Amino acid sequence: MMPRCDERGFTLLEMMVAVLIVGLTVTTFFQLFGASLRLEQRARGFDEIIVLGRQTFALLLARDLRSDEFPWSGEIENFTWSLRLEPVDVQPEVDGAAKDETLSLRWTSELYRLVFALQDIRRPGRHLNLVAYQQVKPGFFTDEFKEEHL
Repeated sequence: MMPRCDERGFTLLEMMVAVLIVGLTVTTFFQLFGASLRLEQRARGFDEIIVLGRQTFALLLARDLRSDEFPWSGEIENFTWSLRLEPVDVQPEVDGAAKDETLSLRWTSELYRLVFALQDIRRPGRHLNLVAYQQVKPGFFTDEFKEEHL
């Protein structure tokens, strides 16, 4: 009588391949999960700096720039901020030959660019720059003010 061979079940090689596939799948899943958590945390940091920057800039724009008490820089929470005022040249550039043929434009106002810079103290790579333009009447800013802040 011949011994009976029972062929039900998995071989050792099949089990090793199955364990390898499951291990690779779980490892990939945990790497993706960890990366998504880091991206979510980074996005929250960007939200924080954007909200704080917009709020601070809006509060500064509501104030009079010409006031002696106007803050041009400061700290808020873990951030440092600064505000710059830059003149915008709105005069059309015309070369010498075409100058005689064109109309001369007169601007009834001056245009200034306000640049707000917000920097994270803890993480130097995190910063935000916001820009706003302000149109004012000529003479709105005195020459003394321009010398000090431009």
